[in-house]
Amino acid sequence: MKEPQPMVMEIMGRPLTIKSSMPAERLEELAGLVNQQLDLLQKAFPSSPLADLAILAALNFASDYLESKEDFQQLRQEIEHKSKSLIQRLEKHGISSPAGA
Repeated sequence: MKEPQPMVMEIMGRPLTIKSSMPAERLEELAGLVNQQLDLLQKAFPSSPLADLAILAALNFASDYLESKEDFQQLRQEIEHKSKSLIQRLEKHGISSPAGA
């Protein structure tokens, strides 16, 4: 893994130096998402302090993460179920399942 390198990012006009082994393009993409979320929240709640907006943004990202995680789990279960069903159908017709299945 690549050695963490310091990088200056700008979040809501404030410089933030972080060390990361992530590619700079990925960090810039993440900073863009954070800035976009904070900008939307600032427009919706113009008198709220930045710290409150940051907490709301974190909650929004956490909600999106959990929803994606749940969707992934459900998709994984559906794939496993369909795979087992297909293997059973193949075996019923005398076709053996692939190695590792």
